[in-house]
Amino acid sequence: MASPRAILKRTQSVKNIAKITKTMQMIATAKFKRAHDRAVAARPYTDKLTRLIGKLAEAAGADFAHPLLDKREPKKAILIAISSNRGLCGGFNTNATKAALAAHAGLKDRGLDVEVIACGKRVGNMLRFKGLTPDTIHTHIEDKPTFVEVDVIASELLDRYASGDVDEVHVAYTKFITAARQSAVAEQVLPLEPPSDEGATEGPQQNFIFHPSAEQILSDLLPRSVRLHVFQAFLDSAVSEQTARMVAMKSATDNANEMIRDLTMLYNRSRQTQITTELSEIIGGAAALE
Repeated sequence: MASPRAILKRTQSVKNIAKITKTMQMIATAKFKRAHDRAVAARPYTDKLTRLIGKLAEAAGADFAHPLLDKREPKKAILIAISSNRGLCGGFNTNATKAALAAHAGLKDRGLDVEVIACGKRVGNMLRFKGLTPDTIHTHIEDKPTFVEVDVIASELLDRYASGDVDEVHVAYTKFITAARQSAVAEQVLPLEPPSDEGATEGPQQNFIFHPSAEQILSDLLPRSVRLHVFQAFLDSAVSEQTARMVAMKSATDNANEMIRDLTMLYNRSRQTQITTELSEIIGGAAALE
């Protein structure tokens, strides 16, 4: 059995770790609230924009053409893998990397040339470890992504797709569903698939009159829809990261507290053993003097 002094030193070390993990849990909880509010606040706008695009596509008719709707024989695709710059968030980065690798394998099986853009230091390192070196790595987007930061990436994708340099764009990220459920997914961003407005029963059915024409409005909204899709992916990834870190740090704090309890009991037993030994030596010495 270890000496009481050694057990005390180890207990103090675990207590220090518990303080750190508890602090990180509290910070992640505060960041989660802000990230959750930002991600959820964008959802109604995204849903309404999607429904409006469906109405516009129906009004524009099947003859409407736009570069972002142009479907061509795919030869080259871009895969955006979104993760975080920091660790200590459980399996968040690992799951996002697995989704990116699965999407990359699926595109390769179709015979496409795939360009990988990693957004996050961790996913870039993990992809390199798995033998897939990203063509570009963005590490400047932190856990509070702004639309301006994301728009730089989205605008480049739109220009390259419209020019015919890229035939498909996919994004792999962690989709936030609820605080207890997040899922690593891979979604196609381009070419766009205008949603059908058929079967929409929410609210009264209305026939809109568009001015300017539905074609002009749709031409303006389609690029915005792509930008918003990419931005929503970054927002979901940010809130999922804080959720995963919050859960991981709570688990680490609970484990540290349990270890402190075990070490305290071990210290008590070791100290009792030491006291018993000292008492036995004193009694034995006194008996030898008689």
